[in-house]
Amino acid sequence: MKNRILRLALVVLAVAGQAAAGFFVFQQEQAHSAARQAVIGLTREAARVQSMIVELRGAQAGMVATGQDAGFWVPKVGALVQDAATGLKNIDRATLDTEAAQDLAAATEGLAAFSRASDRVRDLLGNNEPLTASSLAFGDAAQHLTTASGALANVAPTQAVAVDARISRARWREAYVLLGAAAFTILALLLLLPRVRQPERDTPETAPLAGGLGLSLGAPASADLDALGTSGFDLDIPRIAAATDPLPEQPHESELEIVDDLRRESQLRLNTEAQVDLAETAKLCGDLARVKEGSELPALLARASELLDASGIVVWIAEPGGSVLRPAASHGYSEHTMAKMGTLGVTAENAVSVTFRNGLMQVVRGTKERNGAVVAPINTSSGCVGAVAAEIRHGAEASPAVQSVSAIVAAQLASLVAETTTA
Repeated sequence: MKNRILRLALVVLAVAGQAAAGFFVFQQEQAHSAARQAVIGLTREAARVQSMIVELRGAQAGMVATGQDAGFWVPKVGALVQDAATGLKNIDRATLDTEAAQDLAAATEGLAAFSRASDRVRDLLGNNEPLTASSLAFGDAAQHLTTASGALANVAPTQAVAVDARISRARWREAYVLLGAAAFTILALLLLLPRVRQPERDTPETAPLAGGLGLSLGAPASADLDALGTSGFDLDIPRIAAATDPLPEQPHESELEIVDDLRRESQLRLNTEAQVDLAETAKLCGDLARVKEGSELPALLARASELLDASGIVVWIAEPGGSVLRPAASHGYSEHTMAKMGTLGVTAENAVSVTFRNGLMQVVRGTKERNGAVVAPINTSSGCVGAVAAEIRHGAEASPAVQSVSAIVAAQLASLVAETTTA
């Protein structure tokens, strides 16, 4: 193509196409990041409301317990119901997927039904009917709270699944846009390439066909043979003089050690975006919400370890007084190992103690000699009561998905721990 205006136009269009594709991908990735942050915020808000629901169970029991002052517990139940309802209203339903919005609506309805049942319990107590009030408190009212808790536990995992599905579809669109821009750029480059003309040369009259194809029938010169090697094709044969060059200094590590180091570093980089089966996470949260006996917890921790690709999980709970932490449940460690762990001081400088003190998740990066770890706080309405420490393999502790699911499991365990302490 010789026309300068057309050549310039092709260059401008190619650059504009690349810039537009890059800007589109940038906007999409910003939207993906915002959606994931919204899921994390939703998870935290749902965990906060869950802690209120757990406290409601204890307060409801206090209303009808013998020897308790109903005048104290009735206002407390009303205040907790109001706070939990406000927390549910603060969740923006417009940003939720259909299934997640349905779960949120079920949780809201369950809380409203509990509020109505609680008002009736209050009236029965006012009419001096404690037996009927107790039956209602531990029957319908408790069932409404269980329904609200179970539905709320599914909101964040269901929304996370929907967000991941939308992001996956958007990534395909990004790939198509980038491929289209790249194809147009390649086409423009091909059009801009100059055409190479074959030099005119005198050819023997006896070989017009070969000369017309631009093929040389002459024998190669002796200098060409020297450059190519004795066969004319040994381009990779090293020079004899090169054999006298000194060998490079050998590394201090063996070849196997270097390969192993590179493999481990590669795995750590690749697994920072490790994903977690959120559908299975939702089932795990539902099962945690239905735990009645402590013997059920190890099996659920085993499922959590499989989800997070963790070699082991330990649930640390603060003893009365809050001066030390002790391992309350675990998976993946022998009894001898758990006995060696003992207790941890809350003022100690380790990930579990730091998590308990500030109530924030701690991430310990792994190395080639040891696994990493994610330590999530067990927060209730009265503060942090413990931590869940998961030993993560393959460098996946830096994955936002692994950290988010760890926070979800810790939040669900917060409901169980608070319910146990108030029982």
